Amino acid sequence: MKQISLLFLFILSLLAGCSGLEKSEKKKVRARNLTVRPVQRQSDEILFPQANHRPKKRAPYPWEQKRVGGHPRITKEFFRCQGNLLNPPIQIHRQTDLIYHLDCAGVEGHSLPLKNGQEFIYPILIDLLNHVQENTRKKVVITCGHRCPIHNLYADPSKAATTSKHLIGAEVDFYVEGLELNPQAVIQTLLSYYDTPLKELSPTSWQNREVIITLFHETEGRDFDNTHPYPYISIQVCYDRDTHRPVQYNWHYAHNGFIKR
Repeated sequence: MKQISLLFLFILSLLAGCSGLEKSEKKKVRARNLTVRPVQRQSDEILFPQANHRPKKRAPYPWEQKRVGGHPRITKEFFRCQGNLLNPPIQIHRQTDLIYHLDCAGVEGHSLPLKNGQEFIYPILIDLLNHVQENTRKKVVITCGHRCPIHNLYADPSKAATTSKHLIGAEVDFYVEGLELNPQAVIQTLLSYYDTPLKELSPTSWQNREVIITLFHETEGRDFDNTHPYPYISIQVCYDRDTHRPVQYNWHYAHNGFIKR
């Protein structure tokens, strides 16, 4: 057994010696073949100074243009009716009758309101919400944008809601993620959109010629679309800056001014 161990060590030493000789020979060959030559340039060759170079600012990618305040840019698509046929029927009392009312099919059942043949939401609503999102760097959550007549009745069967401007795309309810319990900060951001101060109608309502901004506390203004337990903000459009006319509820437009699928 001892002889086998000695033989094994002898073979290892021979292999190690061969490996060392091979490495040594490679180094000698590399040294013989290595040549060093100076860098040659023309006598009139000029190198541009680094200070003259300015990195070109890249154009934003398409998906970056669709973001405001780090979140998706708000468009009219965010205002689509939130009706759903899976919602359970509700009971509505009409004089002496009890009516069971179903919800609408939402985006599957109809379009947004139409203007000049195109789906339409009053632009000031979109501009104000993007202004909030850009300045707070927080996500705006629309709880109620457009309501078709069926969903409007389902969400709020009260008589006052029958002439809601949600029906014509001129009203929005929303809150801001991270500021649910601090709606005053959102109100101040909205007010900063205009150069001139809005008239304070009450401690929770402000108005100028174009819009009315209203703050609803957690126990106020509750309906099917606003079931969350914290305040929300409503914006109504009063004046159309494009047509220079007041924005008023119109029964025919509210009930027939959209495509029914």
